Parts: sequence; structure tokens; C-alpha cells
Amino acid sequence: MQRQGWECSGDTLSLRMQIDEYVKQNLGRSIPQSLFSGYRKFIEQGSRAESEAVYFERRKQLAAFGLYLQYHRNTEEQYEEILNYFQELLWSVTNEFSWCVAAHLPQNKEGFLESPEFQIDLFAAETADTLAELLSIHADKIHPFLQGHIRRQISERIFEPFLRKNWWWETVQSNWCAVCNGCIGMAALLLEQGERKEKLLKKVDESLVHYLNSFGEDGACEEGIGYWVYGFGYYTYYIAMRKELDTSFHIEEKVLVKLRKLAEFPSVVQMNESSFVPFSDVPEKTLLPTGLLSYLQQEYEVEMPACTQITSFDFDHCFRFAHISRDLWWTDSRIFHTELGKEAVYLESRQWLLQRKDGYFFAVKGGNNQEQHNHNDTGSFLFAIDGELLLADLGAGKYTADYFGEKRYEHVHTRSRYHNLPLLQGQEQISTPEKCRVEQVIRKDDFAEITMELGKLYPVPELISLRRTLRSEMDKRGIKLTDSVKAANAVALEESFVTYIRPVLLEGGKLSIAGEKGQLLIAYENSILEYNLEEFSVENHYGVRKDAYRIGLRTRSESENITLLIQLFYEFSKS
Repeated sequence: MQRQGWECSGDTLSLRMQIDEYVKQNLGRSIPQSLFSGYRKFIEQGSRAESEAVYFERRKQLAAFGLYLQYHRNTEEQYEEILNYFQELLWSVTNEFSWCVAAHLPQNKEGFLESPEFQIDLFAAETADTLAELLSIHADKIHPFLQGHIRRQISERIFEPFLRKNWWWETVQSNWCAVCNGCIGMAALLLEQGERKEKLLKKVDESLVHYLNSFGEDGACEEGIGYWVYGFGYYTYYIAMRKELDTSFHIEEKVLVKLRKLAEFPSVVQMNESSFVPFSDVPEKTLLPTGLLSYLQQEYEVEMPACTQITSFDFDHCFRFAHISRDLWWTDSRIFHTELGKEAVYLESRQWLLQRKDGYFFAVKGGNNQEQHNHNDTGSFLFAIDGELLLADLGAGKYTADYFGEKRYEHVHTRSRYHNLPLLQGQEQISTPEKCRVEQVIRKDDFAEITMELGKLYPVPELISLRRTLRSEMDKRGIKLTDSVKAANAVALEESFVTYIRPVLLEGGKLSIAGEKGQLLIAYENSILEYNLEEFSVENHYGVRKDAYRIGLRTRSESENITLLIQLFYEFSKS
């Protein structure tokens, strides 16, 4: 489904101009080559960046040249040169050693354990879909020999292995299920016929049930907004194509109800236009594909998050064709608006409490510490003014072998020490399926409160209970944090607060965190709590380093019963 007139619409002009510029800049250059040195860097050091930089640059070129040729006519200057370069790209990508990224290939110290070209990961499935869609779009332009070769490679590398066995991601309740199945489904819709097509689609549809089962009735995505875009995006792209090409396809009403809730999720967790709740592995800044948002608004008639223009060409560092193409084909300026909702929402399935109004944003996370893309952060919270985090969640770290291996909880992004959480006897929370118990949630006008029992998240034998209450009172411009501990023996409690802004210690048990958008004042009883500050450098998901600070407020003495009240007051900048 392509919106009529997208090729010349003002809604898509800026994106088309960016694609045009990129194509002209790269025309005549050598196609980036995937080298052994990149794989070796991952094998020996666990670094993904070197091999993936080349991998994604090749996908960027494929998307740009493929879309350029769709909306430019063959009378354009350099058209034939661009078409020839595009076909060389198709040849080069199709013949890659593997369509998987190095981090997803089964391997040990001696080498790859299985035939790399027949492995299916997220990116292999995406490659199959991209090639299939480009074949469909440019059937009249691509050399027939090259078309036949691409079809054979998709069949041998994706369709046949998919049908030959059951893959672990077919039933996993995460973005993997949606992306892999959605891509295979789209490729099958475009390339296959008859009995094999039916087998492929049947397997895809049965598997996607598991993806939908990963969501509660409130539509909350425990993986966060980035993986909502990824997983639900590809699920949506597949469903849209299936409905367009298969008139017999039908979605049950109870499924439609859940899909509407899923479509609303971004508007619930948005802090400002480019910032969303950064729980789990969510980058600090996230842009959403406007094509996807436009389709969801039209299809489900639900509120969309604030955005003011079409998503840029480089919003997705993986340059996924499905996102970029739908941004061109589907973006409708009727989704552009700046107003954010003003309400407190409780997402019961994930135990998230969110409150937003007039630039104020407060969020608390319950759940457990064995979620998808898990951080040990149960009971943590954050606070922002106009999208600027004054009390932060560090979000996603740089993806490496260690980050997804045994050393995951040695990273600052994932440790509870570097979340807005207490330490008990110096102990952090651990990775455990034990869920926090939410005892009470109140939402009324400008007031929101949640009480949670967190005791089972800490490996402290003498701990009986650790109860946390967070109360947001917007009319008083304040947040009250109360932590109560009961233990069999005397213990010490240390509160943690994490921020990207250097705090200033004031007199009388007060701390100031002053940002560009506003200021937060932390008030505590300094006769009971001792202040310490840890400064550290943190590398984000995209490899960018920035300074961060951990404020520690530790009890000066140990006790079997501790109750701490810490008050936070905020004000907006006057400018």
C-alpha cells in the first residue's frame, strides 16, 4: 500500500532530498566490502562496531539507490549509471558470506559451528525482505539473470532453512519473533506461489501469535520504545502487505483490540518529541518512523505521539529498508502535531506508572529483573522537565559480546547501583524472575502514587522487607520518596540517584541538580544520611561518551528498622 502522490508530496520532500544527496555523493565510489578483519574483531575482542559499520553502510546504499530509482524517471541525468551501480549493489549483497551479523552466528574458538549462509537472524530476514521488495518494485529494470540469482539465494538461504526446522525465535516473546517472521512472510508474499507459499505463511502466522502474547491487554512493551518500533513495526508491515495481497486474510476483533492498544504505546511513554522513557535497552533519544505512525493512526484511529516532520533518512542507524520506504510511501502530514497528553497512566502488565503534564514527566518501573533486554532496575524511577532528564535512566549501552554475555551485569547501564534505587548492605539487586509486589497505585488529578515491595530482588538473607513508596504531587511541585526496611539483623541502606548533570551540595541536607530546562532540589536528613558522589564516564548505545554522576546517601548507622523520607522539589527554568 503506497499513498497516492508520495513521489511529489511536500510531506516527503525533505526525505527525498536527503536520499538524492546521498546517492549523488556515493555514485562512482567503490561498494563497501565486508572484510575478515571485522569478523576477527568480534571473535577476538567482542566488538561488533567494525563489521556492522560496513554491513549497515551497504544496507544504506541499497535502500537509497533502490528508492531513488523508484521515484526518478529514466530521463534523469546519470539514471543509467545509478541503475548499474544499484545492480552491482544487489549482486554484492546477495553474495555475502552470510546475511547475518557476526554477533548472531553460532561459533566457538575454532570457527563457525554451522553453515553461516543458511543461518537466519534478524538481519538475514531483513535482507531477504529488502531484496524481495526491490525485485518487486524494479522487475522491469533488474537484469533477468540477476533476478533469478536473487530469488534462488532467498529460497536457499531463508525459505528452505525456515521450513526445514523450528527456529528458537519462532516462539520467543520478543522483537525477534516479529521481525524474523514478518520479513519472511513479506518475502513469501512477493516471491512464492502455491503450496510452498501457503506453508511459509501458515508457519509465519502461527509464530506471530507468540509475539502478540508477549503483550498485556494494555499494550505495554517491556523492551521499550526502540524495540516497539522494531518488532511492532515489522509486524505491522507484514500485516499491511498481507491484507493488501490476500483478500481472504482476516484479523479477529479481540486481536484488533490489542493492536489498538499496542499502537497507542508511544503516546503514553513520550517525554518530548525525540525522547521516550529509557527503561531497559532504550537509547536516550529515539525517533519514530512517521510512515509507521501514519499507518497506525489511519488503521486504528488512535492518538499518535507528538512529531512535526517526516523522519530523516538516517534516523535508524541500521538503515532498514522497510522503515525508510514506508516513511516515503505512508507519511501523512495529518499526524504532525506538538501537543502531549496530560495524564497519569498505569500500565499494569509491566507495573509502570507514568505522569506527564506541561513539560513535567515522572515515571516508575516495577516488573522484574529477567525481562527482555533486562536491566536490574525494578523499583527505579526517573524525572524530566521538557525532555531533559534530571534524574536519569542510562538506557542502552553499546552492544558487544560482553553486553549480552556473562558480564552483562558488570556494565553501568544494567546494574541497579547505577539506577535510582537503594543498596542494602552494599548489595545491589540481582537478576531474578522474582517480581516486585505492587501494593497500591493511586492516580487522581495532579497526584500519582505507587507502593512496591522490593525485598525479593536483593540477595540479603537478613532482609525481611524493603517497601518503596513514590508520591508525585504536581500541585506542590514535589516528589516524596519513602523507603522502609525491616531486617532480622542491623543493616545499612544507601539511596542512589543518577544524573547527567553535576550536582551541587548545598547546606542543610540539600542537593541541587540544575539543568537547562529546570532544577531539582533533593532534601534529606543529613544527621541520618551521609552524602557521597561518584563521577563516571558512560558510553551510550551509539558509542558516544558522556559524564554521569551517582549520588549516594548512606545511613550513618545500621538498624533492623529503617524508614527514610527524601523529598524532591522542582522548578522550571524562567527562560
